[in-house]
Amino acid sequence: MIVYRTYTRRLFAVVAVVAVLAGAVPALAQHPATWRFTAPDAAAAWFQALDDAHLAGPGAFAFYRSPGTPDSPLARTLSAARGYEILHFAPLYYPSASRDALVRAARDATAPSGTPRAPRAAFLVGALAAALPAAALRAPLAPLADAVERSRPRIVPAEAIERWQLAWNTRFAGALAPFLHAERLDGGVVMVAAALGPEGRLFAGRPDDRADNIVAVGTSDGAPSPDAPVFALVRELCFPMVSRAAEQSPALKVATAEAARRASVAAVRCGADLLDRFIPAEAGGYRSHWRHAAGAAGDDDFDSLFPPDPILAPRLRTALGRFSPRP
Repeated sequence: MIVYRTYTRRLFAVVAVVAVLAGAVPALAQHPATWRFTAPDAAAAWFQALDDAHLAGPGAFAFYRSPGTPDSPLARTLSAARGYEILHFAPLYYPSASRDALVRAARDATAPSGTPRAPRAAFLVGALAAALPAAALRAPLAPLADAVERSRPRIVPAEAIERWQLAWNTRFAGALAPFLHAERLDGGVVMVAAALGPEGRLFAGRPDDRADNIVAVGTSDGAPSPDAPVFALVRELCFPMVSRAAEQSPALKVATAEAARRASVAAVRCGADLLDRFIPAEAGGYRSHWRHAAGAAGDDDFDSLFPPDPILAPRLRTALGRFSPRP
């Protein structure tokens, strides 16, 4: 299992070890390799609890819809140690969970090991325990589970999910297929949660399963296009390529706030370049979406908001140059 985020490089090692120790984790239910838009209650409740806590993360964009200063004891605790970064991704490690199952997994991570669990639940519990090895670090998971249980997330309407699914299926999936196939990102689940900010999440799953991938994105309230979650997905799909480019630079392979910011910006530009190459008609809408996400003023153009990174941009151009659009 792989987490493709420059700023979660340490977490990548943790999750990889857990995957090896736990053995193969079953893929999601078998289905054709495509990206399926969903709005699961479990993920919505989890992310809403972290939004209520004003939890932050590194990168160029807010992780949650309501950024602010952590103002409760739990929120301050969860902001105090880097190991808690795993909480931003927890629903992606157990995508089939109901809210009760996700809450139970968080509580189980605070209990002694050895309790029998379903494979996906065991994977999440193991990842939490590995990222937070001390019992004192895992203790706040119990009150967090309580907060998730009480959470009242905003429901994403089914008709919105259907609209985004149709947009992806008819305007993006076929054109981007060569890129998706090469990146082993042919399909997976897109979790749309209203509590998320512009900074999304990507969890790339088993390398032998091209559809065992999970992305989480926000609804992007007030965005100029109704296709905002689709444009957010395009940017997330660029992160594996950005991470590989960053690995080639000693300055960027180290998990720092500056490396996270640069990777975040580079992924936005990568998405624009990807659409320029494969679906030029969608590139303008994509750029408008990310200008809005950056809080652009009237005169701020895309290139000034997201300038080419001197290290990453040439590598990403070379990598994208390997792909040929379908005739």
